[in-house]
Amino acid sequence: MKKLPSLVSMACVLLWPALSSHAQGVGVASLGAVGGLNIPSAYVLGTGEAAFSLGNEDPNLGTNYNHQRNYLAGFGLGAGVELFGRLNHNQNLPNQQAGSAELIGGDLSASLKWQLPLEAKGLPKLALGLTDYGGDAAVFFRSVYGVASDELGPLRWSLGYARSEQSLMPKAQRVLDGVFGGAELRLWDTRATVLAETDGTRRHAGLRYYSPVMPWLSDAQLVGSVQRSFGGSKPAGSSADTTSFNLALVVPLQTDDATREQRRRSAMQALKPLPALDVAASAQAATDTERLANLYAALRTTGLDRVRVGTIGTDLVVEYENQRYLHNEVDALGVVLGLAAEHAPATSRRLYVITRKAGLVMFETSVNVPSYRAWLRDAGESAAVQATLGFSRLPGYNVNSVQWAHGTAQATTRLRVRLSPLLNYTVGVEIGLFDYSLALQARSSAPLWKGAELYADVVQRVDNSINMNPGRFFESSRHRNGLQTLALQQSFWLGPRVFTSVGVGRYQYRNLGAEAQATVFVPWNDDSVHLRGRAVHLTDDNPVLGSDSAASASYRWHMTPTTWVEGGLNSYTDGSNGPAVALTRWFGDTSLQMFARKGGINTFVGLELTLPLTPRQGMGAARVQLGGNPRYAQPIRTLLTSGTDKANTQKPGAVRPVDLSYKSEVELLNSGRISADYISTQLPRLRESFYLYGRALMP
Repeated sequence: MKKLPSLVSMACVLLWPALSSHAQGVGVASLGAVGGLNIPSAYVLGTGEAAFSLGNEDPNLGTNYNHQRNYLAGFGLGAGVELFGRLNHNQNLPNQQAGSAELIGGDLSASLKWQLPLEAKGLPKLALGLTDYGGDAAVFFRSVYGVASDELGPLRWSLGYARSEQSLMPKAQRVLDGVFGGAELRLWDTRATVLAETDGTRRHAGLRYYSPVMPWLSDAQLVGSVQRSFGGSKPAGSSADTTSFNLALVVPLQTDDATREQRRRSAMQALKPLPALDVAASAQAATDTERLANLYAALRTTGLDRVRVGTIGTDLVVEYENQRYLHNEVDALGVVLGLAAEHAPATSRRLYVITRKAGLVMFETSVNVPSYRAWLRDAGESAAVQATLGFSRLPGYNVNSVQWAHGTAQATTRLRVRLSPLLNYTVGVEIGLFDYSLALQARSSAPLWKGAELYADVVQRVDNSINMNPGRFFESSRHRNGLQTLALQQSFWLGPRVFTSVGVGRYQYRNLGAEAQATVFVPWNDDSVHLRGRAVHLTDDNPVLGSDSAASASYRWHMTPTTWVEGGLNSYTDGSNGPAVALTRWFGDTSLQMFARKGGINTFVGLELTLPLTPRQGMGAARVQLGGNPRYAQPIRTLLTSGTDKANTQKPGAVRPVDLSYKSEVELLNSGRISADYISTQLPRLRESFYLYGRALMP
């Protein structure tokens, strides 16, 4: 303990004159938190940042396993909160000469940290946290702690106090217990640092390297560490000092407004200045008829479908359907608003843009043309645009009064094919670290009439682990080949606030049934009520997971345009009933959901990460259109143990909520992100998408 201050002091004296500012970025500690080698710091992942880490440090202080791995995944949830999940997989690899058996052990846990919202000159960052909390009954390094951190030139330091619970092994040393602290010092003008610390039980020293930000990998950063521990001992009393590594990938899940503005300006610099639109200022100004024709041609060139252009008096009206920009409807809307504002007749005062899906009007966005045009050119303020920005789920005028000049409401695309992976898996069980079944799903859909689609899902298994083969422990999670779904889906509005979608057909390979879902937009704010249900007649001799009838009713509270809390009641696929609550946080086009579901005597908690698996700008409208999944979801969950049920057993079919084959919220409602508040927060993205995908179509 006394060696740590002298080590840090000596490093500062020797290296201070040659050091510059601290390396950018944060490191991930082996316990599962932003911090040093082992200890947490008061720093946290930024809002929308994710960290994925692999290391072989043994925090269990000297178990008899000869192969250790730590797998970490962390997320910055905003408001100074970070959440980490950790899988510690230990394995005693068999020694063939000694004839020893292969032993496997693991620990699945979660860690949470909150950086206190205190900002004052001279005050360090302060945070409270806990480690090793989760569904597993095994407790190896559970602690609660408080920590302070700050930076002084090239030196970053942390000091804290922790209280830990007794490990599952009574004679083992505790981890992160008592006073802990450490320092990280940058080495000259390199991106490398040297670290020294104590976790209250052992001392650690190591080197860390921060890679430059990688734009080709969503501005991610690699952070690698090598460390040596001192002072650890095994339960039998022998030394447990080891050398270990840790490699972390820190990646932002969302693009900030500054980055969007930089991209937009880069696109602007490569293009000619926008032409003057004032008729009096240009002797060669196009006529109103020519402008409308040019606008229609430009919108069609961008790959949009069901494009129509018309006028109501001096107002410009544009309709479109988007199946190309699948990350977010905002991208398509930005292209349409930008092109329409630039091509609008000189006398146009207001622009109305109607967004359709499956031929149905989903929402209308309107804006003042001169204000939006000036803002596009950096000659106007965003506040002026926001003041004139309108949004509603139905047109604010009589559609029959529109004088349509060009286009048709008929779809060009006759067949859409979307490819998506399917993954069933287990992690950290006594049988193995990771068992999986991987398949590819091809969904073919064809529009029939307004609101109607015929779709079919075909599944082809790609690979699976041995434990998911027939007759093995996880055979029920193995994907099947063949026609998974063949159904007719009809969507429609029941008035201005109730959107409904109903499907009938063959689901889960051979089960006949029906699905229904309704979204009710409450009149007093942006909250919504969600009803979902499925009723099937089981004709399959070997039903798959989630094939039984199920239903749910929930209320979604929009805390902010990008943060939702949803709670309700469920009838699960295993026949149990109970409540569920979920917190969803959007980071750009990626969302992270934390959920808890209770059914009967079982309670599961977990995370679900959703992201688009398709290019931001995909294939345009054509007879046959090929694309990816606009919203791929991958959950991980664990059974919450109790005093009467301490075994964190695998129950693959238990407490599964209704999982509809056709998700109208994803397909038609921009994954729930449709509100006036949400659109108003997306102005930087609206302008960026125009310059990335629409500006090249201007003279």
